[in-house]
Amino acid sequence: MKQVFFVLSISLFAFCHSNNVISNHSDTTVAPAVPDSLSDTNQTPKPVTLVDSSSFEINNQFPWLGDTIRSYIQLSTNEMTKIFVKDSSIVFMYDGYEKTDNGGYVSVRLGADTYNGEGTVFTTAEVISVNILSREITVYDIAADSSHLWVRPQ
Repeated sequence: MKQVFFVLSISLFAFCHSNNVISNHSDTTVAPAVPDSLSDTNQTPKPVTLVDSSSFEINNQFPWLGDTIRSYIQLSTNEMTKIFVKDSSIVFMYDGYEKTDNGGYVSVRLGADTYNGEGTVFTTAEVISVNILSREITVYDIAADSSHLWVRPQ
């Protein structure tokens, strides 16, 4: 009985695997980039480049924010941030904007692109949040899962 079960399970696995390899169907449907009315023209369509517009909107609304973050990076006491500053690889990226009753906050990830053996990944050193009205910086401590208000050293 065990031998019959073993043979059936192996053949079921082989059957399922061969169907997945042969099948060219996708689970997702992709809408055409060019509407049918425009596809009859002789021009070759240009590739579509998707750009996250949130960083452009944040830079336009709050032009002072980039300088505030750069200033924080230079004064940060976080060890990983210091390492990335030392080898000049530190960058920051906006993680989102949250509007609250008291104003709004921009969440920012500080880190660097590092090679992990398989490819380049963004390594986060610190996560901060900037209050748009008061321009105060809140530092999120990843290890302790808590946050505190950052006080500029004198």
